[in-house]
Amino acid sequence: MSKIHHSIRSIIDSNIPFEIGRFKQHSPIDIYLKYYGLEIGTIDYRYGFVNCCEEKIFIQSFKPTNPRAIVLVLHGYLDHTGSMSNLINFLIKNNYHVISYDLQGHGLSSGKRAFIESFDQYADVFTEVCETYIKPYTTLPKYLIAHSTGAAISVEYLLRSSSIFHHVILLAPLIRSYAWNLSKIGLSIMSPFVKELQRVFKVNSSNSEYLRFVKSDPLQHNKISVKWIKALSAWNEKIINYPKLEDSLLVIQGDRDKTVDWKYNLNFIRHKFPKSQIRIIKHGNHQLINENNRLVVSVLDCISKQFLQIDHAQS
Repeated sequence: MSKIHHSIRSIIDSNIPFEIGRFKQHSPIDIYLKYYGLEIGTIDYRYGFVNCCEEKIFIQSFKPTNPRAIVLVLHGYLDHTGSMSNLINFLIKNNYHVISYDLQGHGLSSGKRAFIESFDQYADVFTEVCETYIKPYTTLPKYLIAHSTGAAISVEYLLRSSSIFHHVILLAPLIRSYAWNLSKIGLSIMSPFVKELQRVFKVNSSNSEYLRFVKSDPLQHNKISVKWIKALSAWNEKIINYPKLEDSLLVIQGDRDKTVDWKYNLNFIRHKFPKSQIRIIKHGNHQLINENNRLVVSVLDCISKQFLQIDHAQS
């Protein structure tokens, strides 16, 4: 067993509560952080598990001294918090307190891998995390940055709840997946005995080093749950009936994305959130935060400008 596999197993087996998990050099969490490129430096770093909606959810907190705001960062389907290291490192360096968790069935959290019965289950965990670990920071502005399925969960939360966030940024948001109609036809003719599909690792970034890394990442899953696809379809039917909202969103989307049906998704978001702003990243693929360096800088620049604009408005 490799060092990272052993460390992941040790972290899961420890079941350490989030309230007491602290960084120690040469420990399993140290190996985890280095493997995924999460640069904690001298900040107050905490990690651990919380019991949430009958699952053990793995949460991490990256808190600089005197943070300017708190940011919840949420990953997409088949990914985990480590997949968001470029974004998390950027936020830490700019003095934002970051909290991030692994979705159930992903990363270090419990749950059947890459599986969900209903997107409501994702939203229930999201809401509980927000109420318990974000809302208590009453003196700090609260921001949300979510990618793909994380963005879908955020949209569900916004459409059904009273949001605690001062601003929301969605990266390559999932509403419908790419080739949506073909996917629905495929579901309708698929044998009821087929529970999983073999994952095809798509070229969803122009960063070849990232694409190689994903294939060897022990926290990635090589199967796609048919039940998950059906849950996404059912969620799409439900959200059509939600009313419009006045929340202001920033959506950052690549124009070469072949993971989500991005043109439909942007139209949907514009309709449900008329005050939303759209930023198109030319030549950007789905993994915007794991693209080549030039495109990642463009994405982070959009985020930075948005936060500076908010900071000035609040000062």
